[in-house]
Amino acid sequence: MLCIRPPNPERVRNLNEESFIREGRGKLKVTIESGGEKLETTMNGSLRSVGEIAEMLGVEAKDGKLEAVVDGVKVKMEKGKLELEFESGDKMRIEKS
Repeated sequence: MLCIRPPNPERVRNLNEESFIREGRGKLKVTIESGGEKLETTMNGSLRSVGEIAEMLGVEAKDGKLEAVVDGVKVKMEKGKLELEFESGDKMRIEKS
């Protein structure tokens, strides 16, 4: 039987975009869209697994995918790809390169 824990707002509040990234091998492509402008860059590292991120956010992943709204941020994730959409309309996409 699954044990679902309620989200811990204090824990989520302390997260930032780097919390989803694990140092190590690999390359990630980061795309930020804000006010009609688009910024793309690459960085070293890899995304944490869908399960790890679901646990960090206090939500449940289904079929290897995650869709949730946490603290006003829409989070969508599947293996190798994470999308964040903020209340301001800004979007951030981090994907395996």
